[in-house]
Amino acid sequence: MNDSPLDGLDARAIALAYLGFGTAGILGGELLLSATLGAPPAPEAELVKGLAFVAVSTAFVWALVSRKNRRIERQQASVRSSLDQLRTVVAASPVPIIAVTPEGRVTRWNDAATETFGWGREEVLGGPLPYDAGADSEDSEEIIRRTIAENGLSDVQVERQPADGDLREFRLSTAVVRDADGEVAEIVGVFVDVTEQQRRERRLREFEQAVEQAGHAIYLTTPDGEITYVNPAFEETTGYDAAEVIGEPASILSSGEMPETYYERLWRALQSGETWQERIIDRRKSGELYTAIQTIAPIESNGDIDGYVAIQSDVTESEVTRQRLGVLNRMFRHNLRNRMNVIEGYAELIRQNEATDTDEELAEAAEAIVEAADDLASLSEKAQTVSDALESEGTPRRVSALVEDAVSRAESTYPEAAVRTDIETGLYARVDSRVGAALDELIANALKHGGETVRIDVRRTEADDSKLVVRVDDDGPGIPDEEWRVIKRGEETPLEHGTGMGLWLVHWVVKKAGGSMELEPSSLGGTAVTLKLPIGSERPRTWFSTDE
Repeated sequence: MNDSPLDGLDARAIALAYLGFGTAGILGGELLLSATLGAPPAPEAELVKGLAFVAVSTAFVWALVSRKNRRIERQQASVRSSLDQLRTVVAASPVPIIAVTPEGRVTRWNDAATETFGWGREEVLGGPLPYDAGADSEDSEEIIRRTIAENGLSDVQVERQPADGDLREFRLSTAVVRDADGEVAEIVGVFVDVTEQQRRERRLREFEQAVEQAGHAIYLTTPDGEITYVNPAFEETTGYDAAEVIGEPASILSSGEMPETYYERLWRALQSGETWQERIIDRRKSGELYTAIQTIAPIESNGDIDGYVAIQSDVTESEVTRQRLGVLNRMFRHNLRNRMNVIEGYAELIRQNEATDTDEELAEAAEAIVEAADDLASLSEKAQTVSDALESEGTPRRVSALVEDAVSRAESTYPEAAVRTDIETGLYARVDSRVGAALDELIANALKHGGETVRIDVRRTEADDSKLVVRVDDDGPGIPDEEWRVIKRGEETPLEHGTGMGLWLVHWVVKKAGGSMELEPSSLGGTAVTLKLPIGSERPRTWFSTDE
């Protein structure tokens, strides 16, 4: 800060020196002139004037130097105050601030750096930077070199590994501190930890990509139902471009097919914070109606609803297919039943005809026709059972009650059969009520096509107490391997197909209930069918009937 070599001297010393040199100069000069040149002495008045001038000049110099010194002192005090404030700011900064020499030796390390990186100030001062750079990040030496070359850097993305070993991401800004000669004294770096921000941004990008690539129509609305965003699947499903619907009410899709009470219930549910899921009939831009399963959920922030997200799954084709199959199923069962009645009636006439008394071959043929008609009629009824089981809503029911009911029905149909049950003591678990149809089929199939003994065991699984096992053993001829392969594959082929609908019924019902089915040889000599079923609450609830 010194402007001249005199800035460091006291003003009084400078004034006295000036007075001494001035007085000595006047008096010494007079003596020198008299001694060497023989000049007559100057008048006394002239000497007084000279000395007075020196005195006045001395006072003036003293005043100037004092003023300059006061200014310097104020500047130095201001600098010291600024440095103290800077040290306080650096120490109290919530972000890490680190300074190093051009060689990379640490000269400053604030508390935030300790908190972020894990090393204390005493551990790092005077030594190299303790952390390592990430594999894809510039190292500290390169950052120092670039800072000096570019006289500072701004918002450089770097990865650094703190003492705990977890790699973190930072935005780093650097500055160069130079000495009085312009040489680099320090490089100061300010680190802003953006690890969580980067993670959130990555999750947001992933979410945006998922929404953009989703196969379901997704749109966002304001709390008033004004559309603010649609994904490409929405455009494909509805026929509207994003620009055509953003800013429009969601009712732009309304078909007029839904009753007003539907929308009243929808808004009541949403405004109370609930998620809404129902089938809806909407209208495409072309005017074509489509059916969708629609889920709408509130988007909440601090307890307030900021908007809604709606997801539509277009089920138009599956609805048409379901309706078509329903019609075909009813027609098939109705016509099959009627035609089987006709066939069975004529077969019975043939069997009762006098000719069959003497013609054994004709009698056997009539009997075969009657049996075939019974089988086809039974197949029709089984198709109805499958349809009813798959289209109905399952409810939790105690597994012991399902087994007992199925056994009771089987014993009434096959009174000569022996059906033994072994249910784990104290097992009150509940399973999907539709499993009862699968048990009916397994027991009936075992008694009809097998022997006369069926054993049913019900146990919890040892590996997973959230499931239980129902095992049905029989002493019959067993199920052909090719039929089981068809069931496991889930579809039939022209060369490999099942012989009946029974196993399909069991497979579909158990799968619908969230379980699985396996076949293996039985210790009784026939087949063992094992059902693994998820279980629900063992405590009765208000919607369970008390007799179960």
